[in-house]
Amino acid sequence: MSRDSGPTTQVSFGVLGTVELQVAGRPATLAPAVRALLARLVLAAGRVVSADALTDALWGDQPPADATNALQLRVSKLRRALVTAGAGGDLLVTRAPGYQLVVGADAVDAYRFERLLERARTATTGDGPAPALACFDEALRLWRGPALADVGEAAWALAEAARLEELRLGAVEDRLELLLEAGRQAEAVADLERLVAAHPLRERLHRLLMLALYRGGRQADAITAYHALRHRLADELGIDPAPELQALAEAILRQQVPSPASTAAAAPASETTEAPAPVARPADRPATTLTRPAAARIPAPRTQRSDLPRRLSSVIGRHEDVHRVLDRLLEARVVTLTGPGGVGKTTLALEAVRRVDDTLADRVHLVRLAALPSGTDLPEAVAGQLGVAARGPGPAATAALVAWLGADRTLLMVDNCEHVIDEAAELIEELVAACPALTVLTTSREALAVPGETQLAVAPLGVPEGPADVARLGDSPAVALFVDRARAVRPGFVLDEATAPVVADICRQLDGMPLAIELAAARVKALPPAEIAARLQDRFALLTAGARTSEARHRTLRATLDWSHDLLSEAERLLLRRLAVFRGGWDLAAAEQVCAFDRLAADEVLDLLFRLVDRSLVVPDPTTGRFRLLVTIREYAAARLAEAGETEAARDRHLTHFTELAERYGPHARSDADAWARLTEEHDNFRAAVDRCLERTDGVAAGLRLADALFLFWNYGPRYEGIRALTALLAAGETAPAARAAALQRIGQLGVYYPTAQTRAAGRESVVEFERLGDRVNTAMSRLIVAWEGQYDGDADRYRAMVAQACREMGDTDDPWWHGTICYVEGLLDLRTGAFERSAEQWTRSLEWTRKAGDRLLPAGILAHLGIALREAGRHDEAVSTLEEAAAEARMNPSPHALAFTLVQLAHTLLDRGEVEGVPAMLAEAAETARRSGNPRCQAWAAWGRARIAYADGDAVTAADECRRAVELLEDREFPWARLRLWSLAAEAAAAAGRGQEADAARRAAAGLEGAGR
Repeated sequence: MSRDSGPTTQVSFGVLGTVELQVAGRPATLAPAVRALLARLVLAAGRVVSADALTDALWGDQPPADATNALQLRVSKLRRALVTAGAGGDLLVTRAPGYQLVVGADAVDAYRFERLLERARTATTGDGPAPALACFDEALRLWRGPALADVGEAAWALAEAARLEELRLGAVEDRLELLLEAGRQAEAVADLERLVAAHPLRERLHRLLMLALYRGGRQADAITAYHALRHRLADELGIDPAPELQALAEAILRQQVPSPASTAAAAPASETTEAPAPVARPADRPATTLTRPAAARIPAPRTQRSDLPRRLSSVIGRHEDVHRVLDRLLEARVVTLTGPGGVGKTTLALEAVRRVDDTLADRVHLVRLAALPSGTDLPEAVAGQLGVAARGPGPAATAALVAWLGADRTLLMVDNCEHVIDEAAELIEELVAACPALTVLTTSREALAVPGETQLAVAPLGVPEGPADVARLGDSPAVALFVDRARAVRPGFVLDEATAPVVADICRQLDGMPLAIELAAARVKALPPAEIAARLQDRFALLTAGARTSEARHRTLRATLDWSHDLLSEAERLLLRRLAVFRGGWDLAAAEQVCAFDRLAADEVLDLLFRLVDRSLVVPDPTTGRFRLLVTIREYAAARLAEAGETEAARDRHLTHFTELAERYGPHARSDADAWARLTEEHDNFRAAVDRCLERTDGVAAGLRLADALFLFWNYGPRYEGIRALTALLAAGETAPAARAAALQRIGQLGVYYPTAQTRAAGRESVVEFERLGDRVNTAMSRLIVAWEGQYDGDADRYRAMVAQACREMGDTDDPWWHGTICYVEGLLDLRTGAFERSAEQWTRSLEWTRKAGDRLLPAGILAHLGIALREAGRHDEAVSTLEEAAAEARMNPSPHALAFTLVQLAHTLLDRGEVEGVPAMLAEAAETARRSGNPRCQAWAAWGRARIAYADGDAVTAADECRRAVELLEDREFPWARLRLWSLAAEAAAAAGRGQEADAARRAAAGLEGAGR
């Protein structure tokens, strides 16, 4: 109970799952930073925990420099969280030598669980096992998942979680023992089979399973279970089963097993005190925080059909797909689920079939075709699986199936038709025509193409795009599947701030393919997620941990794709492997140009490409006319390409095609929307073409030719990509002096907004090189680039002199772009020195010249800088209007740098006017846009904006953290007056957060910028 004044508020805490706080029955939101601290205090159940113990619990052997202060801040955050939740701040008190959470044991689910176990184990048996069973059930209902699931892997948390998990498993065993004692073995068998699979060396579970099977009339299965354990113990530990188990096996063979009561009495006490073995979360119950609720219209599963396999693992992320399948089954006689190998067609089909109700079918049957070799008489094989007396192959078997199906309302699921597609289509068409109440659900990598068939393409699971918080990443079906399967092999696995981005990256690399994700998650038992992500470069060697009970083609990723590849014709295999040279997709013209050589003509590509689409190996986008390979399939195809010895030839053709495309569209990047769009969609292919140039011994000249065509695209888009490519090309070999000078100039220009030592040096070197070559025009351009870099620091008067010198070297010119750029650089220098009115005039003139030049992309950036000048001149209303115009311009003529810069400047201008509504969303969009385009400057401005909002809300800790992030991203690459304001806010926020050293450092940095601007 909390001790707030006023009415008493019921407060409870949970650690049997994620860390939970409930106030008056309502769960409260807890920040990740306070969960471990709360859990450590909760587990003390009202006792004082020393500051040293808490520091060790939070940071282990790597405490922060000022651990006392850091702990106080963490306690302060937890106290605020308690107040926000309505629990009362005085629930957490300071008591020497540390802190105490003033709660009774009844308020903590772990202690309630232990007391219920005591009650269950001491319950009188006068009324039979019912009272004890009720206590066990009540205790086990308290569990919401693995204990301390979101606390991390500190030693204390792992030890306590293991202790609690062992208590839970012991409770489960005790409960199952009681069920057997009561003669209710039928209820216990399924749970025991699952638990034995999860704990294959735990002998008590095996003993209970053997008893349950034997008493259920399954003597042979009981002996099989014993032998499975005996072999496993011998193989893994080199020991035999315990004498009690050996005696039980012998008694089962002789059918001399004692009665339930005597068996329970004979159970050795030692079996309840085995070494801790943390229990996995039940495989058929997904983690509640990571899955979406099933669609309301999906019926609950019916009673298990005899020929449907029991679901042993959870189905995640397919609730909406199940709903779609059920809808189609109500509308069509034949529904085919198509998709590439490993996408989850069988899993989805089985889950849908389990949920079929009486409105569709009275009988449900499953036929599996995967194991059938080519040439098998399909009707006879299907009849055999269904237990139908065929009386002969072919037509005789078909007739027997028709007679067996009759007029009953039947749903027949036929799994894996692709390798016998023609025979399957023929048989299903005949059955549907002859049996009016028959509905067929099939899975195949291509459609059957029978009359009345409806196709449903099964897509990979949704993967998270870009960075997000843990909660949002956890909502991703792909991430949820990874976490669920990881916990099956490592129960303490937690999705937190450290693991979530890595798991999201793994899921993205694997395209959301369920089989690949499950194979990757299985590796969590031995490897940390970061290691798994790194090793996905060789995914076919890594992902080989499929379940022993799965079909052979699903035990490794390579085997799954081999199955699909072997079903292709030779021409289809040839095209598939050559398509691996594309990155990010291609259109038909590119496929014809790049892949049509040596045994493949250009006029064959279209038909073969569509066949690969039909076989679910190529993904089409009908809205754009483009195609792509999933990453895993592309890497498989690339390996096949290398085996065929065609890699170099195909990549050279790829380079030629995309160089020609870049030269066609590149010069028009800033003036033609279609050219910009074309270049943008081929960005990944351009990167691959540059990489090919770097691999060839004679590739420098070809690479510089490609870079020349792409320069304008890089300048308005992925500048970092241009810097990387040009730097690598210059380092790869000798270059003609003029070409080298041009490359250096472009490196300098691409780096003017976030210059590095490398880009500064390149710009200055290009001035020297062009002077040596006597090229006055390019000398003037390089000199202007060097002055452009002066927007942040250095001698402003010297840079103005350089602009004047560049104008003299250029001489008379009517080039509007040159004149617009001169005004642009002058406007930057005026912004830097605080001449804001004059800067606004320069930006206005620059805008006029640039629009006259026909440049579609630069005006948005010019308007954004004009908005800054107006804001700093005190003309806030004009600034907002101008920045809103800039944002509209940036969206109409997409330029990622201009959009990000405009949004952050508009956000700060609104904050200057005291307006916060809509600003957080604006900052978030700007930060994500800047992240994707590799623009640290705009990411810094976004962090600064978040800091301003947090500080105004009284959250000094968040404000200080965001300021530190902004400073790190900016370094020295910003106007001095802006850096001064940022450092000043950083000093205030750090001081308010109690970070004295950080505040002093920020004040010193601000003092160094005094006088540099407003």
